[in-house]
Amino acid sequence: MFSCEVKVGRLVELRLVAPVTLELVQTAEKVIARCFQSHPGKLVGVGDFSRATVFSQDVAARVLGVLKADNPRIERSGILVSPSAIFSLQIERLITAAANPARRCFHDPYDLKAHLGGILTREEHARLAQFLGER
Repeated sequence: MFSCEVKVGRLVELRLVAPVTLELVQTAEKVIARCFQSHPGKLVGVGDFSRATVFSQDVAARVLGVLKADNPRIERSGILVSPSAIFSLQIERLITAAANPARRCFHDPYDLKAHLGGILTREEHARLAQFLGER
């Protein structure tokens, strides 16, 4: 399962749940592109990947392509990952390879909120808390 929405301001919300297939990532790429086209300017991304699992090599390569393509439009982003050390390392490696230092991954939703919170409006901050509470 995948979802991408902007419900408040410039906070783009992504949710990814296993199983993550190449077809799902290709569909997600189109949805993300439409989401970005509908909202001009820089966006702040929050991803909940806490129910996703390790990506296959072809899926990881496609995810990296999406991250790189979105870099110019991302002011800051945080991805919540599961406690799985292997998946966390994979996401960290993809974020590093995407070469946007404003992107980070987190195990703790409070740390993610601290990373994004300083640049969000009050309404965006409230929506971020609601999004993370929906997990």
